[in-house]
Formats: sequence, C-alpha cells, structure tokens
Amino acid sequence: MPVNAFLMKGPEPVLVDTGLSALRAPMLERLFQEIDPEDLRWIWLSHTDADHIGNLDRILELAPNATVVTSFLGAGKMGLMGVGDPDRFRLLEPGEVFEAGGRRLHQVKPPYYDAPETMGFFDETDRVLFAADAFGALVQGRADEIDEIPAPALREGMIAWSSVDAPWLANIDRPSLAGILGMLESLGPEVMLSGHLPVAHRLETLTGIIRGAYGLGITDIVRPEAAAEIEAAFS
Repeated sequence: MPVNAFLMKGPEPVLVDTGLSALRAPMLERLFQEIDPEDLRWIWLSHTDADHIGNLDRILELAPNATVVTSFLGAGKMGLMGVGDPDRFRLLEPGEVFEAGGRRLHQVKPPYYDAPETMGFFDETDRVLFAADAFGALVQGRADEIDEIPAPALREGMIAWSSVDAPWLANIDRPSLAGILGMLESLGPEVMLSGHLPVAHRLETLTGIIRGAYGLGITDIVRPEAAAEIEAAFS
C-alpha cells in the first residue's frame, strides 16, 4: 500500500500529510532534501489516521515556522490523541478557500473516506486534486505513476482498498455516486494525488473504475475472505 506525503513548493511551501512513523527516517530525509526545515510554512492534514499524522510532532520540532492546517474536528481528535500543538493550528471553516503564497486551495470532500474530518483540496493554480484516501489501491510493487500499473491490477487493487477503507460504498446508489464523481471530473484536474496511489494524470481512469464497481447495490466483487485477509494485514 503506497503511503504518500506531498510537498507543494512556492513562496509559502505546503506539506500535505506527514506519513507513517515507521517510515520516519526515509520520509524526513527525502523531505529535507527538497526544502530547508525553516522554510516550511504550512502542513495540510487530510485527516488524523496514523499514516497521515505519524511524523507531525517531529516535523513541528524541526520546522519552527510551520503551521498545521486542519478542521475543528481534526484539531479535536488530535487533542484527544495528544498530537500536535494547538497554538500552531490554523482551523479552516467549512468551505473556506485556503491561500498560501498565491495558491488557492479549495476544500473538496473526497468521494469516499474513513474519517469524517477528511479534507481534500483542489489547487486552482496547478490544477491539482488531492483526494486523501480516495482512489487508493493495493499494488504489487513500486510505481511512480498509475500508467506503470497494468489496468487489471489497478482495478483490482482499487476495489480491494476501497472495500476495506470505505465498505459503505457497496450500499450507495448509482445516481448519488455518479453525481459525486462527476463533480470531481468537472474541476478538470491535470494531476490527481491520493494518499495511497501513485500519481495519476487522468482522473477519468479512476472514476471509471469506481463507477463500474459500485453504485449497483450490494456488491460481491470482493470476496468476504479476501476482505478479511486485507483487514488482518493492516490491524
């Protein structure tokens, strides 16, 4: 399972999520090859799962000028977990457009997620859509872009991941799902980023897979024993 964090460079650099603590050393080494810690200005947290905030406290120690961008619920959950510094939180109102060094990040609720505080965004400057956990996939090996993954493997991996991370998709009705996916497509993103997928340049490839797998009522696409194996692997 890919576990991604992203760095958006510019006058006010933004780190998107902080990765898994088990991968701390290589993650921080790679991050600070790209940016001086003192230059990091913002940390956008999609949600408070361990694979997204695992290195938050350490990065806040190393990056004294960084402020965490989160929601009221996200801040509350971090408080319960004893993670982060409330004095360095910037809470976004629902629907608020966040501006950072000329970038305008529009909040986007991903089409599926496993935490209610989840915040994706659309960057109107570079036309980048960040979908948090949505469109993630279990893959067989390292890949930098989805074009490196055979189409059948991509489809199978996306369905497997979404069935575990958002099992309620099996019960969604097709018109509702179509409306949600269509809204994302209407943004016209040139790049689609997910916390658990290699970089994608054709959102329609991903929305097409989800459209074909769900919105049909209860699905038996993923066998119960296969879902149980995946859940056991991540428990």
